[in-house]
Amino acid sequence: MMRKLTGATVLGAVGVIALVAACGSSDTAGNGDCKPASTAGTTGNGEAGSKSGGGSDAQGNGGEPATSNGGGNDGGQGGSGDGGSGSLPSGAIPAAPGAFTASNLPDDLDIQVDEDFIINGETCGEEAHIDTDMGTIDCSVPGAMPSFKFKIVEQADSSEVGVFAGKNILIAPSVTVVVEGQRPLVLLAPGNVQINGTIKAIADSIYADRANAGGFSAAKGEQVKGQGPGGGSGTSTEAGGGAFCGKGGKGGSASGAPGGVAYGTEELVPLLGGSSGGNGATGGVGGAGGGAVQVIAGGKLTLSATGVIHVGGAGGGWNGGGGGSGGAILLEANEISVAGTLAANGGGGGEGDGVAGDSGLGASPDAVPAPSGHGTTATDDDGGEGSAAGTIDGSPGGSVSGGGGGGAGRIRLNSHSGVAQLTGVLSPAADSACVSQGKLGG
Repeated sequence: MMRKLTGATVLGAVGVIALVAACGSSDTAGNGDCKPASTAGTTGNGEAGSKSGGGSDAQGNGGEPATSNGGGNDGGQGGSGDGGSGSLPSGAIPAAPGAFTASNLPDDLDIQVDEDFIINGETCGEEAHIDTDMGTIDCSVPGAMPSFKFKIVEQADSSEVGVFAGKNILIAPSVTVVVEGQRPLVLLAPGNVQINGTIKAIADSIYADRANAGGFSAAKGEQVKGQGPGGGSGTSTEAGGGAFCGKGGKGGSASGAPGGVAYGTEELVPLLGGSSGGNGATGGVGGAGGGAVQVIAGGKLTLSATGVIHVGGAGGGWNGGGGGSGGAILLEANEISVAGTLAANGGGGGEGDGVAGDSGLGASPDAVPAPSGHGTTATDDDGGEGSAAGTIDGSPGGSVSGGGGGGAGRIRLNSHSGVAQLTGVLSPAADSACVSQGKLGG
């Protein structure tokens, strides 16, 4: 049985030892290093400090943390390095970054953190379910005790996000974090964040019409428009796909249901998820939109080669359901390195046969379009594929019927320089209109 934990959990001696071990240099389990950069100058060695943090190795394990100042014979403090936020004092400290103002969070954010937030085999097992409504974590290992602080925060538009915070944050490569609850997820650390595992903010694993993490669920009833600003339209035979940055694919025939229209801003302020596809006839339920995830680090944010953030839309149901759009990924840190995968793809549209066809598939965490549902009348009643890679709009359904595919979500990266190090997979593609970069505010 999974044990439900809250941010008020207090670690025993064994738990503290496990956290200290996991936050040290990379171990054989690939848990990486999540210590912040140091700002204290060394005394009497006259050597300049390193300005950049260590990289990931072939297994995606984190390197050594950055040190951000020179030493000097007088033991003085050097300048701020590219990779560091400075050493963190012991005891409780503010969770908000000191050097910049994070998007979607108030300037007077009242969260204090006193431990690192680590999800690995020792602290939680191979799967963790984070609930943004309840502020809890369900771990696959009974009795596991990750340390974190939780707070519900209101955005400028009065919508809410669920903030999970720690001094530094580490997700091990063997771990999958499943985001549940209606609020978008914000991970916050004044130090460094290292993601070597997978974060999934997608539709319910059983009911593809139920969204999580700020995505919009399918509407109730038949032949109705999907929920969210970019919800696809519905008709008696087929439905359009949901939109976010990319447009939703049109449902079926020339006189069929329009796909959803694009909405939102590239800055992802406020933070919200993707829209659902429209509903067709009986069984043609629209796919839910992908969720929204924001990750904030005062120092360096690293997504290693094994790291994944997946906010894809769900597939539309058989009988013409439209696919859901991709959601939102917002990364903010002094320095950002992405060697893994950021995916905000649309889901596939359902077939329009209504008798022997099948549903569209949900988006996958890669650059491959979500397959549509296939019908029985050649391709006339197939659904449309979801968006992926350089194709940001969902594909239309077959010429007779079939739900449209979901459009692409949005990816935004804000750093000190305004240019993140991108060597991994981004879908939508890094050079598309749905991916943008900017400089930190404040």
